[in-house]
Order: sequence, then C-alpha cells, then structure tokens
Amino acid sequence: MTTIKLLACFLLGAMLLGCQTTLIDQSFTADSNWQSITLDNELILHIKEVPGEAVSTRFLVRTGSRDESDDQKGYAHFLEHMAFNGTEAFPKNEVVSLFGEEGVAFGQHLNAFTTHANTVYQVDLPSDDKLTNALTWFREIATSLSLDPEEVSKERGVVLGEMRSRFQANGNTEFEIYRLIAEQLYDVNEDVIGNEDSIQNISEQRLRDFYQTHYTPNRSEIFIAGDIDSTSVINEVNAIFGQWFAPENGTPTKNISPLKRSKITVLSGNDGSFPSTTLLLDLGPNPMVSVADFEDFAAASILSSSISTRLNDRARDLNVPIQNTHVDLIQWFERVVMKVHISYEAQNQQKIMQFLGKELATLRDHGLSSLELDAQASAFLKLESTFADNYTARNYAEDHVFFRMIGRQTLSPETYKSLSEELVNRADKTWFNKRLTSLLESDDVQTVVTIDRHNFFTEARQEQLAFVSDMEKTFKQSGKALILPEVLSDFPQPSTSGEIVFIEVLDPSTTKWQLSNEVTVYLRNMPDASDEIHVYAGSRGGLAALSPSLRPAGDLIVGAYTESGLGGFSSNDYNRLMLKENAYLEPIIWEHLHGFHGESTKESLPLLLASIYQGFQHATLDEEMFTRYKAQFLTGSRQYLESVNGKAFKAVSNAIYDSDSVRHTRPLDDYEKVTSSDVKLAYEQLMKTNRGMVYVIAGDIAVDEFKPLARNYLAAMTFNELSANEFYQVKLNPNDEELTFAFGPAGNNVELFSMFARNAKEKTSKDYFLADIAGRIITSRLTEQVREFGSLDYSPYSFVTWPEGADTQQLLVVMSSSLIKRKEARIALNEIVESIGNGATEEEFKSTTKQLSHALQDGLSQPQEQARMMFNYVLANADPLAVVNPDSVIDSLTQEDINQYLKAFMSKTATRIDVTNLPSGN
Repeated sequence: MTTIKLLACFLLGAMLLGCQTTLIDQSFTADSNWQSITLDNELILHIKEVPGEAVSTRFLVRTGSRDESDDQKGYAHFLEHMAFNGTEAFPKNEVVSLFGEEGVAFGQHLNAFTTHANTVYQVDLPSDDKLTNALTWFREIATSLSLDPEEVSKERGVVLGEMRSRFQANGNTEFEIYRLIAEQLYDVNEDVIGNEDSIQNISEQRLRDFYQTHYTPNRSEIFIAGDIDSTSVINEVNAIFGQWFAPENGTPTKNISPLKRSKITVLSGNDGSFPSTTLLLDLGPNPMVSVADFEDFAAASILSSSISTRLNDRARDLNVPIQNTHVDLIQWFERVVMKVHISYEAQNQQKIMQFLGKELATLRDHGLSSLELDAQASAFLKLESTFADNYTARNYAEDHVFFRMIGRQTLSPETYKSLSEELVNRADKTWFNKRLTSLLESDDVQTVVTIDRHNFFTEARQEQLAFVSDMEKTFKQSGKALILPEVLSDFPQPSTSGEIVFIEVLDPSTTKWQLSNEVTVYLRNMPDASDEIHVYAGSRGGLAALSPSLRPAGDLIVGAYTESGLGGFSSNDYNRLMLKENAYLEPIIWEHLHGFHGESTKESLPLLLASIYQGFQHATLDEEMFTRYKAQFLTGSRQYLESVNGKAFKAVSNAIYDSDSVRHTRPLDDYEKVTSSDVKLAYEQLMKTNRGMVYVIAGDIAVDEFKPLARNYLAAMTFNELSANEFYQVKLNPNDEELTFAFGPAGNNVELFSMFARNAKEKTSKDYFLADIAGRIITSRLTEQVREFGSLDYSPYSFVTWPEGADTQQLLVVMSSSLIKRKEARIALNEIVESIGNGATEEEFKSTTKQLSHALQDGLSQPQEQARMMFNYVLANADPLAVVNPDSVIDSLTQEDINQYLKAFMSKTATRIDVTNLPSGN
C-alpha cells in the first residue's frame, strides 16, 4: 500500500559488454545464514536467525498487474487492499487493531505493496511473541480472503482515493519513465493501480477468479528474520501452511522482455516538471551468481556515479544552464536500466542536448581521470562497508525479498564488503574506462524526451525527433580530451587551538563538554557502530533570526556557498576530495536552526571537522557561482510557484501567516533584488554568530580519542557572541477561520485540512514524545473512520509541527476526497476533530506508546539517528538521554499527559483554521 523506497544499495549493478576476464580471485556463494526450505506444496520458506533483534516477516506472492486480463485491470493491487479488510480468522479490519495493540503500527510496520510482477505483505514485530499471528494472517491471505461485497464496495472508495493521489504524479518525469519501462518489460499498458472505470465497476467474481488463479503455494514465499529458533519456526510454518495446495492447472509466471532498442519516446510533462532528456540503457539481468556478475555490479555502480558527477562538474565549469542532471541505476524490473537524465528550460533545450552529446562522447573516447574514479570507488566501498556493519533484521528481510523479486542471488553484507574491497584494490583506470567505452558504445539505448505540457504535441514531436537526431550526430563525433587534475592538495587546517573547560559524564556512553569558546559538545560513544561517525553542528536561529528583508538572501546561502567550494578548493575538487576520503558535509539553514551535518569514517573525521571549521569561519562566496546559482534558483522557484502545488502552497501560507512571518511565501521580486553582499551579510549573521553553538558527535569514538580533535577544530573557532532568543514568533495571522482555494490538480480530488495552533512553551523531552503520540492517535482515528468506515480517502494523516524555539505549536489533520463527496468528507473530518477534545482512550494510549517504542528501536544503533535526535533535543534544552533511552520517557508518560496535551489544542485560546483546496481549471 506504500510505494517501496529504493535504497541506494538496490539501485546497483549491470551487465556490461566486453569483459573477458575477472579481477577478483575469491569465489562466493549465497548468504548461508539464510535457510531456504521448500515445502511439499512448493511454498518456499526463508529463515535467518539474528540474535537480539526484532522479528521481520514478509509474504511474497509472485503475481501482479502483468497477470491481469483486460477485464481485471488493477485487481492484483485491489486484492492486496482486501487482505486488510477481512479473512475468516480476522474479520473486517481486525488485523490492524490486533497488531496495533502489540506496537505494530499500520503503514509503518504493517503494510503491503503491489508491483507489475509481485505482491508483498509486511509485518515487523517487536519480538517473536506474535509470530504465530503473523503467519496465521499470511495463511489467511493465501486461502481465506472473505472478499465480502460490502467490504469490496467500501474499499473501492479507498483505491479511488489512492488513484486521485497518484493522478498528481502523472506527467512527472520520474513516474512516467518508470511506467514506460514497465510497459515494455512486462508488455502491459496500464498502471498497477488500474483505471477509474475498472475500479468503479469492479467485478467481485472476476476478483475472486484472479485470487484463486494466482494466489498459489508454488508462486509464494515466506521470509522471517530476527531473534527466532529456526527449528520451531519451520515446524510451525509446516503446520500452518502444509495443507495449502495449488490447483491442478496452475498458471505459469510470464517472462520479461528487454527494452526496445533505439526507440525515441516523447512525453508531455506536468506543470511541476522541467522539460528533459533521458537516455535509458538496458544492461540486462544480473543474477549475482559469478565473480563476473559482481564485477558488472560494481563497475556499473561506480561508473554511473562517475558519469553523474562529471556531467554536473562540466555544467558548472562551462556555466551551462541546466536545472538538474543525474545518472541512476534502476533495478526494480528484473533487468538493470541505466538512466542518464538532464533537465532544462525549454528555450535552452537544443544547447543542453548538444552539451550532453559532447560530454558523453568525451567520456567514451577519453574516459575518466584517476581522481574521479578513486573518489567514486571509495564512496562505493564505504557504502558496502556501512551496510555490512549496520544491518538489522528488517534490512535482511527487505533485501532478501527484493533480490528474490528481481532474480538476484542474495549475498551476505560481509561478502559484498569483501568482494568490494578486492575489486577496488585491483581495478585501475584502464579497467574502468574500457567498460565505460563499451557501455557508451552500446546500441541498447532508448531516448525519452519530456516536453512542456502546453506544447502542441504533434508539432512538438517532430521538433524533438530533430533535436534527438542532432544530439546523436554530436555524440558520434570524436570527443574532446580534457585536462583534469589527477591529485589534490591537502585541505587547510586551523592555525590555532582552544581548550576543554570540562567534561561531564551523563551516562556510560554520553558525555557533555564545554569548550573555552563557549561551544558545547555532546559525544555519544557507540562502539558497535562500525566505522561510521555523524556530526551535527549549529545553533538555534535559522531564517527566523534574520530580518524579513534579509531572509531571501538567507534562502540562497546554502546553494551559493556550496557552488563556491570550500577551503580554497573549487566545488568540483572539494566534492572529489570528500568522496575519496569517505566524508560528506551539507550546510543546514532551516526556519529555526542553522549549521552543518556531516558524515565520515574515524580516519576522515579530522577532514570533516576541518571542513565544518572552514564552513563556520572562512567560507567565501564566488561571484560567478553566486550569479549562476541565483539564476537557477529563480528558474526553479518560478516553475514551482506557477504549478498548482506551488500556487496552493503560496495561497495557504500567505493567507495564514503574517507578511513578516518566516513562513510567508515571499514574491520572486525579493529574490531578484538579492546581491552577493546580502548573502554574505546573512552568512555572517548566522554562521559566524554563536547563539548557543552545539556539536553532537555519534559513532565509535571514545573521549580520549576525541580530546585533541575538540581542541584543534572545535575550540579553535571564534564567534560573535549573541544570546539565542528564547522563542521566535511564527506570526500566525489568518485571513479567516475558513479558507477555500482552487489550486488543486485538475481532476476529481479535493484537499481538506484543519489546523489548530496554540502557544508553545519551552519544549521538553516529554513534549517530543507526546507530539508524536498525538499524531499517531489521530491518524489511527482517521484511518478507521475516514478510510475504512467512510471509504473517503486512501491515506489521511495527522501530525504536530513544533520546531525548537517556535512560540507556536500546530496540530494538522489532513485528508482528501472526491469532488462530489467533499461535504461528506468535511463532516467526517469535523467528527475526528471534535474527538480530539475527548483525549485518548486507554487502548489508544497503550497501543500508540508501544508503537512509538517499537519505531525508535532501530535508531538506537544508528549514529545518524542518535546524532540528529540529540542535536534537536539539546537545542531545545531537553534531556539528551531521552534519545539514548527513549523507553524511560515513554514509561513515565500517563494517559492524563496525552489527554491534557490533546485538549490544549481545543482550548478557547487555541486558533482553528479550516482549509479546502478545490481542483483548479488547469
């Protein structure tokens, strides 16, 4: 029911042409810690024992939209929905409440998704206590869906709601490319969700026909990973599934086809997308059963990143007016597809396509430099090492399911790490560039051009064919040799140092430091976190700390300074250095805070800290890069604000907030007037001013190891001292209590929300947890009443927004409906809203606190989550140990705490605003 997120580790691999021998000597096998057992009925069971971990389970059925007949469009996806709407053992929506009581949140830990070829059901449990329930539910899905006519009718409204939400993605380049690939590989002509007519007129008998034909044991697999006993689990699965037999005349799964060669496709984009050109290279399947497969996988990963970086670097060096360019490896369809994408303004299209053709020709004929390849190879090795050292049971389960879906053998993270190390040590520039040449000489290329939706399609298509032909002619010419650096100089270091005033032990793993320059440091020592260290550094302030007239300049700081480079390095060279040294740094300027987030290994931590030092103390603004970035920013902002989403956002924010509010959408004229001097002044007021500067470092680094780093990099900084304001003003100033706009996407979708705002006090540790629980409780009510009972919306939700230091906290309750049911939807939304004043029931309090505890468990072992959350907490003067031991806070909460928290939003002093956004005429 959610779109599965494609992790970076999944977007890898390819079959490249021209490789005759292998570099790697070691052999490998599938991950032996996964046991695979085939039952007598051909159901496959996969088990992995992960001691001390929670338990993740998956049920895979190898059927999807490609198995549908012409009169069954969307039925595979509809069946997935019906699994939550009643089986013999779990009537109606009982499965949601059953698991919810055990800390399994619907949507987060209890979910499902459907693709063109597969359907997957997910239950992530806190422990194995309820494993029997999960397996029983999977068996019920397999054989005993009730498909009650009343429930089918109700779920029709939910699926139509999902369809309305997906309508907004139509014309989005990424969405359309995925759909195009699926159409060719699976020989389908419809989205997985089906179409409005097929769902409105769904046939219960044909739905049951699809179910009985395709939900069979020989098409199904079960995955279980976590703290379990394999023998007992195997016996239990046999007992529960052993009597499930397939029909005698089963339907075989369909084969996949390659992409069409040399095809040119012209698509019409939506109002939020720039015109673009995309090259799709079909690299074939990668079963990962041989050393050659792994080398193809690694080479394609490293080369795709290298090509992406080269295109961005050259666009920056030549001041080419692109909007975005990136190269990805798509591996969701059993064949690997490399996607080379570049977007632009329509008037620049011919110039940009010529640029793309020339640069790819240069790469084909002259290859990549050692420095470029070393940087990307280091990044690839770091990625594989991080996975090997930080896997959870959930990661193992998700990986194994995914690889089974795409026809790839599952290797252990340790095997990936070992193979990656050997390949990176042995592969040289010649090896990589030989593969790059083969890749770019391939005929398995398809060109996709997305044009402005306002263009007359037939005439535009002829023009696009001519542009593509010119690009291909340019690509066929000899590429120009470039003079590229092969080595980089050392990054500058601080010339002075400071002192550590004191170190306070907060708990065995957490210390608080005070430095001589008034910088406060929190060090979270995580010995089991492998070689991954995360740093957050900054203070409260952000855009809210700037005067309204200077905020447009504040919005340009991050992009303009990033383009300008750091420490005397150009942006291109600095990025190469950081990649090569396995380090990463990004500036942060949000509404309420500013600073940096960085990641490194222990070895590259000095480089990261030196970079942060330079970022706070000595960053310089390049005038040419400022001009380039400002133009790019204005073009992107104008495109967004002229889209229906941008118009809606601007209309709502400007009707709710005062013109001086940090949340007010300012006119583009204000940004046109920004000068480089304005940006420098905004940088000075934020980055060079101590408003309570805090560093949080999380990873495998002990106090004694960090002391010299603290003195040399952190205590060496000097700032303009300025006390942080206790609060900043959000400046809520609504035009009316009821606001109606018509800036929604054209079609049948109406967006509705109610917002409640009340004064905020200093945020405590309990407040973080109460805000989360409040959103969970109201979202659960929306799911039950609006989705399941009312069939009005697919994914209604609620959340609290309360940035650190804001003088206002806000509760939002959000849903959508069809145009014809908007009054019914508003009534349903009002009923949920009125229930907020009643507080939480005992059952709601118990289940949501369990769900929150379960949701936070994975983050306890992840340095980034620990650093991020602790940074937020200490900026609010909350207890940092609540991040280390969240259950201590959860256990201290009472039902009365959440009742008082919820009721405060309904008090007489709170503000309520109701917003309706109707479809536009676009």
